[in-house]
Parts: sequence; structure tokens; C-alpha cells
Amino acid sequence: MKKAIIALLILSLPGLADAQTRKVNLQKNLPLEDVLKSAKAQKKLVFLDFGSPKCSPCLYMKNNIFTIDSVADFVNGRFVSADYTEGPEKTRLSKIYEVYTEPVFLILDSDGNLMHRTEGRSTAGEMLERFRQGIDRKNNLVSQNMDYDNGRRDVDFIVSYVNTLHIAGLREKKQAVLSNIFPPDFPLDSLYTKTYWSLYLKYDESAVSRQTLYVMDNLNKFVGLFGEKSVLSKIDVLYGAKSRIYIFGKKAPADDPEFEIVLKYAQKSDHPKASIWLTYLVPAKYKFSNWISMAKEIENAMAFNILKGEERYYYKKMMSEQLAWYCDDVEALSYSVKWLDQLLPTVPQDKKGTLLETKASVIEKIGLLSK
Repeated sequence: MKKAIIALLILSLPGLADAQTRKVNLQKNLPLEDVLKSAKAQKKLVFLDFGSPKCSPCLYMKNNIFTIDSVADFVNGRFVSADYTEGPEKTRLSKIYEVYTEPVFLILDSDGNLMHRTEGRSTAGEMLERFRQGIDRKNNLVSQNMDYDNGRRDVDFIVSYVNTLHIAGLREKKQAVLSNIFPPDFPLDSLYTKTYWSLYLKYDESAVSRQTLYVMDNLNKFVGLFGEKSVLSKIDVLYGAKSRIYIFGKKAPADDPEFEIVLKYAQKSDHPKASIWLTYLVPAKYKFSNWISMAKEIENAMAFNILKGEERYYYKKMMSEQLAWYCDDVEALSYSVKWLDQLLPTVPQDKKGTLLETKASVIEKIGLLSK
């Protein structure tokens, strides 16, 4: 009797009664042929997990989501599962199924035909919903692709399809399908309605779309309707990302027809982060075309003291590296050395190594270019 009471008390402790004991049976790096044979023998579908040992979202899904009983039971009861983290089979399958990021989750039939695809971290509930959609042969990614290719364009379907593509990580296709929600003649004032604002907020990823430029032109009105957090964070994601892509990219930003539009709208914007975008965009205008002008604009950005604290440190460090890696002008390279010399006394010993390495490479480059 005493033992029974103790057992009941243990089970009543918070968390113990609900302890998770099962996990998705992920077999490591098996040849797909073996996985398909096993799936046919068991009359199951196939679940493939593409990740790597150092990918934190991948590890989160394996350790925190695929170890939940409800997820494990659902998957193990319906799929033969394999986990691809390394090796030639992962490389081969990544090419076949166009896996270019991690984590990516694929559902196949037992012949190896793709049925559904999702990517990225999610909650257990979201992942179960994705599995359910994946096995729904009338509503999974492949089915929706076919419906779209056959001309289906009703609004409910398009919204669902865009969400499916978004979860799948198929960004180019998603943007193409979005043109059905926001066609060239889309009445832009419809963005003031909650429905279209929600669609724009979730799916439009272009800094120069008609929708984004309209929001930029009427920023205060949108803030009044939908709140600062919703509106300002959306625009900052688009313009903040774009400004960094331009300054850190391997192509001349001025060659991109979108660059001047982004720069123009950043320059006239009332957004509180606009000045930060411009610390990247203005120097980027000269990248690969006039290194001295780029260096001087970086100097101007630092002189205005727009960036503070760690952000200022990393800005100066990264701009030094940009010149070190790409610049072939001796005068401009001298700015990189100057910035590095300014940083070195301000950082702890463990951060000096990379700065000194960059400085040495710049000095060596100046020597070679001066010969």
C-alpha cells in the first residue's frame, strides 16, 4: 500500500506524468533505395529529414519536436523515416530534391516521388499540421502545384497555395504566385483593409513591390491603422536586409535596377531606422566603382555617430573587411588600416586576433599594389 501511494505521488509531480518517452525513428544516412524498400514492405510513406550536426534549428527539431510522443506516434505510424546529415547519399539526394538549406523535411511516396516539402523550425502543432497536409493527396504541395498549373486561381486556393510555398521555402515560386493576389492593377488602397494587410505582412518580401512602396509613401497612415510594431518592423525587415545585402554582396549594387529605388525611398523615409539603412546604402552606391568615395561615405556615416555600441564596432570592422577583400585602390585601403587601428585599442585581447589578421592582409595587399 505504501509503495502504491509513493507511485501515485510521483506521478502527480508536475511534468513527470506527462514525460515524453518516444521519438521519431530517424535512421541515419541510409541509401534511399533501402528506405523505399522498407516503406513498400510496411505499406508506409517516406519521411526524409535533411540537416547537419551544427545546425541549431535542425537540432531543435530533433531534440525538442521529434521527441514529443504525439509527433513520434504520428510519424512512426505512417512513415519510414531517414535522417541525412552527411555523406554522399545526402549530397546525391539534395541534388535530386533541390535541398539547398537546412532543415528541410520531405514526404515521398514509396516510389520516391515527392509529395510535400517544408523547411525550418516549427512548433509541434505546426509540424503535425504540416505532416497532415503532406499526406493529403488533394491538398499537399504536389497537388496544389498541379491545381495551379491547371489554371486554378480562386482566392481561397491562392492564399492556401502561397502559404504552402512559404512553408516549403520556395520563395521564387511564392513571389510569382503572389502576383495573383497583388496583380499589376491591384487597387493599392485595399492594403488598408485587414485582410490584404495581413497577406502583405506575411508574404510580400520585396522592398520595391508596388505594395511596399505604397506603404512607404503612406507610412504614418498605416501606423495609425495597424500599429507601429506591425508596420515599422515589416519595413525594417525589408529595407534593413536589402541595405546589408547591397553593401556585403559580391556584385556592384549600382548594377541592380532596384538599388536606386531602395536608396531613394530610404532617403525620403520617416522610418526611425532609415538613417541606419543609409549608413549601408550610401557607401554601397560606390562599391566596385569608386572605392575612395565608398571609404569616404563610410567615414561620414561614422562621423554622424548614427550607429552605437556593438553595432558601431561591427560596422567599422565589417567595412574594414569589405575593403580588405574586394578593394584594389591603395588610397582606399589606407582607410581600412586606419579603422582597424582605431578598433584595436578598444577590444579585449581575444578579439584582437581577427583584426590583426585583417590588418596584415591589407598591408600586404597595399605592398603588392604599390609595386
